[in-house]
Amino acid sequence: MKRIFLTVFFAISGIFLFAQNKRDTTNIRPLNNFNLNILGEASIISINYERLFLINSRFFLTGQLGIGYNEEFQLNLFGGPPPEKYRIISHHITGNLGKRRHFLEFGLGGAIITGNTNKHYLLGPIVGYRLQPLKSNRINLRIFGSIPVIGFETDIMYIPFGLSLGVCF
Repeated sequence: MKRIFLTVFFAISGIFLFAQNKRDTTNIRPLNNFNLNILGEASIISINYERLFLINSRFFLTGQLGIGYNEEFQLNLFGGPPPEKYRIISHHITGNLGKRRHFLEFGLGGAIITGNTNKHYLLGPIVGYRLQPLKSNRINLRIFGSIPVIGFETDIMYIPFGLSLGVCF
């Protein structure tokens, strides 16, 4: 009788045991970035805000919006009129695949060009490397390349690669 009672008791008590939650470090990753882009994304220099959307520990999506500056591409060897100046509103949506802090970035980016230009919108793929920290108030680094496939025949100075440094919060 004792054996039956103990067997039933231990079988029922196993129902009330709860497993502890395993805390993954990527779930506490900071979700916001404030970046300074040097070259790339149709601007010479730009300031950007970026938001991360965590999917799992090895993949996340990012959405970015920024404002930048660019000039008309001219070769003035003997003087001439100054180049036109443009404001750039850049944006992108990328997927990031990797582990811990190192990620391969791929996606689609665009730029709205304000000013007197023949093309006012550029769109193209983005491929790059991202160093995304696990803690807040740390440096974020992106090295990327982008070539527009829509609006390529523009008169702005377009550099197909860029560097982005920022802080996560």
